Amino acid sequence: MTVVSPQCGPMKTVHCWTVKAEGDKEKFETGSLFMNNNEKTLGSDAVDSDAVPRCKMTIEEGLRPLLASMKLFGLYFTRPSENKQSRRWKAYMIYAVSVVILLWLNAVRILSMFTREDKFGMILFSKLVAIIWSIQCAVSQTAFFAASFSGRLALAFHQVLDGCCAGHCRKFATVYTILASAYIMAGSTFYAYGLFTGYKDYMLTPLQIHIILPDPLIVRIFWYFFMFHLLAAYIFSQAVTFVLAMMFGHQFRSVTEALGGCLDKQRRQVSESDVEMLRQKHQEIAMNVSYIDDCLMFSNASAFCCQVACVVILLYTITFYHSVITDPIIITTYFFWLFMILFGLVLTAAGGISLHHYVSLFSMH
Repeated sequence: MTVVSPQCGPMKTVHCWTVKAEGDKEKFETGSLFMNNNEKTLGSDAVDSDAVPRCKMTIEEGLRPLLASMKLFGLYFTRPSENKQSRRWKAYMIYAVSVVILLWLNAVRILSMFTREDKFGMILFSKLVAIIWSIQCAVSQTAFFAASFSGRLALAFHQVLDGCCAGHCRKFATVYTILASAYIMAGSTFYAYGLFTGYKDYMLTPLQIHIILPDPLIVRIFWYFFMFHLLAAYIFSQAVTFVLAMMFGHQFRSVTEALGGCLDKQRRQVSESDVEMLRQKHQEIAMNVSYIDDCLMFSNASAFCCQVACVVILLYTITFYHSVITDPIIITTYFFWLFMILFGLVLTAAGGISLHHYVSLFSMH
C-alpha cells in the first residue's frame, strides 16, 4: 500500500469513466465514483442521465451498521465543528477516553499475572496470549480514538460513493457486523465458563494471584462485562478495516474494467489522454486509500504482529498439551480462540493484499 502524507483539506474528486461506442469511435463519459460533497462532478451537464448513479451515500452511511456498533463501545465518534460542539459529543468523547484509559490500565495490570512459581507449560503460554491480545486491543482502541478525535476519519467517511459501490459497502458492513456480533457473543460465552469455573482466575490479577479473595464473584462479574470491550476493540477494528479494503478494491476494479473495456473494443486503441485520465483516477483512489491507512496503520500493524504471535503460541499449546486438558469445553475454547484469531489475521492480511493486487494490476496495464 502506497504511503502518502495525509492532508487535512478536502479529498480530491474521482470520476468514474465509462466507455460508449458511437460508430467507429469510442468516448469516455464521467460519473461520480468517489467525490467530495462540496464539489461538482466534472462535465455533469454533458453526462447521459443513464450513466449517472441514482443512489448515492457517504462512506459513513454505507458503514452505518458497523459504526453504530463501534459507537456503543467507544471506538468511533464524529467530531463536530468547533462552534457546534454539543453535550452529546462531549459525552461520546468522555466515554471513548474512559474506555481507552481502562484498556491501557488493563494491559498494564495483566502484566502482574506472572509469579516465581510459573513454569514452562500451558498456563504460562495462556498468560502470554492474554498479555499480547490485551495490548493489541488497547492499541486498536487508541488508534480509532485518535483518528476520530482528530476528525481525519470522519473527513474520509464523509466522501460520497456511487450506487454500485455504495451497495457493496452496505452489504459488506451488514454481513461483518453480524459476524462480529456473533464472535463477541460466542467469545464471551466461552470466556464465562473458564472465568466462573476458576480455570481463568489468573485473569483477575493481582487478585487470586497476589491477593487471595475467598469469594471473588463480584470481581468475576465485573471482569466478564469488561471483556465485551476487549472483544469489541479486537473484532470491530479489523472488520471495519477489511470492509474499507473491499470497498476501495471495488473502486480499483471499476477502473481496471473500464480500461479493459476500451482495449476489448474493435481496434484496441486508446488515446493517450484517455489513458492519462484513467491513470489519474487510479492515483486519486490510491491517495484516498493512503489517507485511511495513515489513520489506522498502527492498529493494522499491531493486529498483524500480535495475531501471528498468538497463533504460534496457541498452535504449540494445542499440539503438545492437549492431553493435559481433561475438560472438553476448555479444549474447545482453545480451538475457538485459535480459529477466531486466525480469522482476524485473515481479515488484516486479506485487506492489504487485495488492495496491493489492484494497485499493481493497474500499473501493469
